[in-house]
Amino acid sequence: MVTMTDEAITLEIATLKTKLTGNLFEDGETMQAIYELKKQLNPEIEFNPTAEEDEDGCLYCGS
Repeated sequence: MVTMTDEAITLEIATLKTKLTGNLFEDGETMQAIYELKKQLNPEIEFNPTAEEDEDGCLYCGS
C-alpha cells in the first residue's frame, strides 16, 4: 500500500475540488474520493463529522 504525505493528500483534494460541477449526481464519486482523502488526514471525521476543520464542512450534512 502506498502512503501519501499530508501535503500530497491536500494537493489531491484541491485537484479533485476543481472537478466539482455543482451537480450532486455528477459529483458523487468525486465527493466520495475527497471524503476518503480527508479521512486519511483526520480519521476522526468518520465518526465525528463536526471535527472537520474545512470551509466545506461535512460532505454529507443534509443527506
